[in-house]
Amino acid sequence: MIFIGISDIVRSIGINGSVSEGAIAVVSMADTAFHVEIHGIELGVRDLDDPDTSQPNPLEIRYTQEFEVVIHKTVGQKPITQCVVPDGLWNIIVKFNTLKGSNGGLSEVLTEIRDLPAGPKKFFSALFPGKDKSGGLCTYIVKKEITQVKGSKDWYHQVEITLLEANGGD
Repeated sequence: MIFIGISDIVRSIGINGSVSEGAIAVVSMADTAFHVEIHGIELGVRDLDDPDTSQPNPLEIRYTQEFEVVIHKTVGQKPITQCVVPDGLWNIIVKFNTLKGSNGGLSEVLTEIRDLPAGPKKFFSALFPGKDKSGGLCTYIVKKEITQVKGSKDWYHQVEITLLEANGGD
């Protein structure tokens, strides 16, 4: 979120729409977005001194929860439906890009994601907030997909992680 004061904008525009010399607009790079955390790896961390080493928040998070409904056929009547799984497991797909690492090579986040085991561990997002044992959602990593896009820098990768809610029955 970027905040620019109206007075700063007005001062920076001179007569006839020309920009005044020496005019300065103060920009606040306040970070108000929820930082997503996947199994201990935090996304959404910015480095204003070197934006290429920032770790952006996900481009997209898709949440789905499916329930199981059974249809019972009846003779001469409308079928009867029954929900046999009233509280389905959450499936989550997280898509994000990784940028340059602090050493100029692969991002530290990318190497951590590459080496992550299936879990179970916690996932935190705006939908499943909290930073303690009671918050977030316990998940398994079902699939990791890392794509190096043709024509991009060697350190730029697109990542897609598929998570499934962990449920031990308790």
